[in-house]
Amino acid sequence: MSQTFDALKEKLSNADLGQAKEVMEQAKQAYEDGKIDENEKKELFESAKSVIGGKGLGGLF
Repeated sequence: MSQTFDALKEKLSNADLGQAKEVMEQAKQAYEDGKIDENEKKELFESAKSVIGGKGLGGLF
Protein backbone atom coordinates (compact mmCIF):
# COMPACT_ATOMS: atom_id res chain seq x y z
CA MET A 1 0.00 0.00 0.00
CA SER A 2 1.19 3.47 -0.81
CA GLN A 3 2.08 6.24 1.57
CA THR A 4 -0.66 8.39 0.03
CA PHE A 5 -3.24 5.68 0.71
CA ASP A 6 -2.06 5.27 4.30
CA ALA A 7 -2.20 9.02 4.90
CA LEU A 8 -5.73 9.33 3.50
CA LYS A 9 -6.92 6.27 5.43
CA GLU A 10 -5.51 7.75 8.64
CA LYS A 11 -7.24 11.06 7.93
CA LEU A 12 -10.55 9.20 7.54
CA SER A 13 -10.16 7.45 10.88
CA ASN A 14 -10.96 10.71 12.71
CA ALA A 15 -12.87 12.50 9.96
CA ASP A 16 -16.04 14.50 10.24
CA LEU A 17 -18.48 14.94 7.37
CA GLY A 18 -16.53 17.73 5.65
CA GLN A 19 -13.23 15.92 6.01
CA ALA A 20 -14.71 12.71 4.59
CA LYS A 21 -15.82 14.59 1.48
CA GLU A 22 -12.38 16.18 1.23
CA VAL A 23 -10.69 12.76 1.46
CA MET A 24 -12.92 11.50 -1.36
CA GLU A 25 -11.72 14.38 -3.55
CA GLN A 26 -8.10 13.76 -2.56
CA ALA A 27 -8.47 10.04 -3.28
CA LYS A 28 -9.90 10.78 -6.71
CA GLN A 29 -7.01 13.12 -7.47
CA ALA A 30 -4.40 10.68 -6.12
CA TYR A 31 -5.85 7.95 -8.35
CA GLU A 32 -5.75 10.23 -11.39
CA ASP A 33 -2.14 11.12 -10.53
CA GLY A 34 -1.20 7.44 -10.23
CA LYS A 35 -0.38 7.70 -6.52
CA ILE A 36 -2.93 5.05 -5.51
CA ASP A 37 -4.43 2.15 -7.44
CA GLU A 38 -8.09 1.46 -8.15
CA ASN A 39 -8.51 -0.91 -5.21
CA GLU A 40 -7.10 1.67 -2.82
CA LYS A 41 -9.41 4.32 -4.27
CA LYS A 42 -12.43 2.04 -3.83
CA GLU A 43 -11.47 1.27 -0.23
CA LEU A 44 -11.08 4.96 0.57
CA PHE A 45 -14.44 5.77 -1.05
CA GLU A 46 -16.16 3.01 0.92
CA SER A 47 -14.60 4.22 4.16
CA ALA A 48 -15.57 7.81 3.40
CA LYS A 49 -19.13 6.73 2.59
CA SER A 50 -19.29 4.94 5.94
CA VAL A 51 -18.25 8.13 7.73
CA ILE A 52 -20.77 10.16 5.75
CA GLY A 53 -23.48 7.53 6.30
CA GLY A 54 -22.72 7.50 9.99
CA LYS A 55 -23.44 11.22 10.10
CA GLY A 56 -27.01 10.68 8.88
CA LEU A 57 -26.52 11.36 5.18
CA GLY A 58 -26.32 7.79 3.88
CA GLY A 59 -28.44 8.54 0.81
CA LEU A 60 -26.18 11.37 -0.30
CA PHE A 61 -23.90 9.16 -2.40
